[in-house]
Amino acid sequence: MSSIGWVDFSSTDREKVSQVLAMLQESGTLDELGIGQIRDAFADLLFPGFSTIQTRAKYFITVPRIIRDYMELDARTQRRTSLRDYLESQENEVAKVLVERHGSAESGIIGAEMVESEQGVARKPSSVYWNGLRQFGVVNTAKSLAEFSREINQAQSASRASGHEDDDSDAISHRSVVHLDVFESGWMEDLAIHLSESEARFLIDKLTHTPAIRNSVVSQFLIHGLAPELAEDTATSLAFPEVVAWTKGRAEVSPQCRHTLELANEFSDAIYGAHIRFNALIARKSGNDELVAEREELFSEWLEEIRDRNLFSASSVDDWLHAATAGGARINLNSREFLRQWHEAIFQNQPVSSLDRLVESRAKRNKGRRSILFKNPGLAPEWQGMSGLSYRWDTARIIMADIVQGAEC
Repeated sequence: MSSIGWVDFSSTDREKVSQVLAMLQESGTLDELGIGQIRDAFADLLFPGFSTIQTRAKYFITVPRIIRDYMELDARTQRRTSLRDYLESQENEVAKVLVERHGSAESGIIGAEMVESEQGVARKPSSVYWNGLRQFGVVNTAKSLAEFSREINQAQSASRASGHEDDDSDAISHRSVVHLDVFESGWMEDLAIHLSESEARFLIDKLTHTPAIRNSVVSQFLIHGLAPELAEDTATSLAFPEVVAWTKGRAEVSPQCRHTLELANEFSDAIYGAHIRFNALIARKSGNDELVAEREELFSEWLEEIRDRNLFSASSVDDWLHAATAGGARINLNSREFLRQWHEAIFQNQPVSSLDRLVESRAKRNKGRRSILFKNPGLAPEWQGMSGLSYRWDTARIIMADIVQGAEC
């Protein structure tokens, strides 16, 4: 029996691990070939502050409101309740109010299925949205949620000890740390999953005026008034490659944003071929000749397309890695080495047998005995690992649509 325990890492590291574990419960996220660091590096540049486990824009509003509510509590209540416990209690209440107002069928209500249970919301919005709140400048801190919570409680204790707990400077500090469109103590009484105009315009202001994220995709779309077109219902099925092509013709979008989008899409297409070979290996192991033929045909189509596009040029790997690490992300040596080997193999037109040996070696080295290549895949194995990468676009589009709809109220 295996279990997960915490070594002496920072709470920021623990939050990241928790989010990764949550993401691994969703289909299409298994990193069988170990390219997740490169994918995440691109995603952090294109969609900073967004996460695939976020659901609706409203939580960028409710979480800071709860924190500000706590900051406004009287000293006695704060002594009895930590910010962490207060967040947990109020986030459970948010889930109940939203389900009562919209019904459980409304998409994106976090914890809707847990409302009637004693356990409450399992995946806390404060944890899921915390990085975004920092990136967007809604909460002014570089600390993890756990560290921030401790700091707030320590600061409140120090204020009480000094006899300044009712000082007006505390209110000024609250406003400078946690930003809101407006502060309303009874905000939960009229709570809805949809953004009000004030809330939407507040998020637009943050997304368009925070310097560190100005060249990100959503920020650029909002800055140049392009978001409404992409947020329409007709854009629901707009895939990431189509967004890249659409943006390419928009000269108003910053060159940096367009360039990163193009290189991220190139990397996605390039590494897709390795995942086709990985799934061809699985199909062969299953003994399903029909599935083998299907995936071999898929690979032939991929190979023809990438050659027509000259996707694997001499400088491609350097271009992809340079773009991905522009924000300071670190890519481990094994991921870099595999990408270079895959590029070299395709660039030199090596036979499929050589490609399969490379992919098989990488998969086993990445996963060890946990690799599916060591297991019985059954007669009809489903697709394993990644296919086309969307870099959080699907989540970002939903949240952007919420913001656009709210601003039009």
